[in-house]
Amino acid sequence: MLDVSSLVLPIEPYLFTDRQVGRLFRAKAVLTESCMRRFGHSWPAPTGPIPETGTLNPANTAHRYGITDPAKAARYGYHPVPGSAPPQVRSKPTPQPGLGPEAMLVLRGLNQDGTPSVADSRGRRLPAGGCQGEAAKALSGDPQRLGNRELVAAINIGSYRASQRDPRVVAVFRAWSRCMKRQNNDYTYADPTQAPGKDPKFNGPTAGRAELALASTDVACKRETNVIGVWSSVDAAYQRREMAAKQQELAAVKKDIRTQLANADHALAGRR
Repeated sequence: MLDVSSLVLPIEPYLFTDRQVGRLFRAKAVLTESCMRRFGHSWPAPTGPIPETGTLNPANTAHRYGITDPAKAARYGYHPVPGSAPPQVRSKPTPQPGLGPEAMLVLRGLNQDGTPSVADSRGRRLPAGGCQGEAAKALSGDPQRLGNRELVAAINIGSYRASQRDPRVVAVFRAWSRCMKRQNNDYTYADPTQAPGKDPKFNGPTAGRAELALASTDVACKRETNVIGVWSSVDAAYQRREMAAKQQELAAVKKDIRTQLANADHALAGRR
């Protein structure tokens, strides 16, 4: 198995998609702007298309197990394919430059020493977590939370890590490593997560001949040893085991996703 384009892991229905996360944070920015304006401060909400990270599905299976496409490996190596963004970690909106201490206090609900504040300098009561907390609460019901529940993120990340320690995956990793070394004595990688590692010669703007050769060998050895087939199956098995013990909590997660998205759409509709 090499083609991961149709691969869906069990936890994915309980994770926000890339586009949905974009909607949530755009809605949070809109609600934050409204709150800041209420306190007499400027906080411009972003305009234009909602940015995406380039991940095609919630579990990022296109990149989860490393490179898998022979044609792309031969042409681009480990570099991103033009027109697609590399996987990124979605971060919360950061304060805009130029905000003074009072505006920052209203934005975050925190004093300069990081302690929570209940009021601004004029004695007006601040929402928990400031305007950003108010916006998050309007979307998720919790000023400290937005997006994926910790449970599903833990299952998603936990299965990936646990799978790499599983004897079945360790065995195919070793087979892959032997295959790599057999093709080129310099390819001394213990497992696919090590290639190309942090080698500075692969950090240029485009892939060179050495990187293309390594990438092609990487994919060929994954095919020969069925790394992706075994690894993804074990990864999914760990997810199913964890999910079986959390059915009630996962049902609440699905309801939470619908609620957050409905609230986000309502906030964005008011912006139009």
